[in-house]
Amino acid sequence: MVTQPLWSADIDQHGSTCTVTLNGELDLIAAEPLRLLLLARLDRPDTADVVADLAAVTFLDSAALGILIVAYRRAEQLDRRFALTRPVRSVRRVLEISGVYDILVAPGGEDPSRG
Repeated sequence: MVTQPLWSADIDQHGSTCTVTLNGELDLIAAEPLRLLLLARLDRPDTADVVADLAAVTFLDSAALGILIVAYRRAEQLDRRFALTRPVRSVRRVLEISGVYDILVAPGGEDPSRG
């Protein structure tokens, strides 16, 4: 029996902006591969901004949240920008409770259809 990963990522580079569209469950199992992915994108010399689109993320735990904070801090160290967009309600709630929503979510980064 082959198990499918519970998350995936699609990468789209336009100029100096990289959009990482995340899908599925971001949990302890996803944390290390997610860290490697985001930091690799931030470390690219042709990338100034990395935006993580969370519209299709169904679950976010503390391990994955920690990785998003690590990516934000790495971007600051490199004088780059890391931001989240379009978190679904359950993910938004985790970000709000953790006190990082206003720091990590880009201004205007809400998906108005998701309330």
